[in-house]
Amino acid sequence: MVLSSCTTVRPVAATSNPVGNKCGEASASRFLGLFGGSDNMGINKAAKSGGITKISHIDYKIFQFYPFYTKYTVLVYGE
Repeated sequence: MVLSSCTTVRPVAATSNPVGNKCGEASASRFLGLFGGSDNMGINKAAKSGGITKISHIDYKIFQFYPFYTKYTVLVYGE
């Protein structure tokens, strides 16, 4: 059996709003690709967690410990 781990961050969207000093995040985890869910993950939830009302850009992060665990995170930046 081969185990591996990696983290990838990708840009999703950008607006014309200035880059702020706040960051909010929302995450969801899956185990064995079957268990877990994405009900805790979303741009709106991430913005609320960081107290952001004007979004400047959004990133999407995936951490994977293959084949057992995957964590998806939305990162929202702004003011």
